[in-house]
Amino acid sequence: MDLPIEVPLKRPVVVDDKTYDKLAFDEPDLGTQIEYAELEASFSVPPSSVDAVRVHLFWISRLGGIPEAVAKKIKSTDIDAIDEVVEAILKPMFKKGADKIAGDDSGNAPPAK
Repeated sequence: MDLPIEVPLKRPVVVDDKTYDKLAFDEPDLGTQIEYAELEASFSVPPSSVDAVRVHLFWISRLGGIPEAVAKKIKSTDIDAIDEVVEAILKPMFKKGADKIAGDDSGNAPPAK
């Protein structure tokens, strides 16, 4: 996957007299990953739908390099294309984390002979 990935907006967003007609999504840096861990630590138990929306907003704004105020103005017509890109960028990162958590003693190892 070549990064950053540009997503043209069908419905440009205007915030503070600046128009966003396309967004460029890139992989998260270490600081963003730390911010996400802090966000995750603030979730209610069990996590709520509000927490899910906060995560959605977080990743769109951080990977897109835009303020949350801009991400909040993105229209429904553009969300599917954006979500597809965000998922493609995050999937390897979360898969790697899940594999690391599972480790060798997760019960998924091949049976001994």
